[in-house]
Amino acid sequence: MKGSVKKDKKTGKYFYIVDIGIDPLTGKRKQEKKRGFITKKEAENALTKLLSEVNTGIYVEPSKLS
Repeated sequence: MKGSVKKDKKTGKYFYIVDIGIDPLTGKRKQEKKRGFITKKEAENALTKLLSEVNTGIYVEPSKLS
């Protein structure tokens, strides 16, 4: 799994983007993005936590149903 932390130039806040694999139904790449971190360290910690959940198999993709 790959992930990166970047800084939003407009807001000055940090966000991460993670590749979480290929969707078996559509064959398209799936990514998880989370925004709004004040510091780079906060974004890195959240990224590390998400990557460990994906690698151990406990990650549950958020549902788009309300």
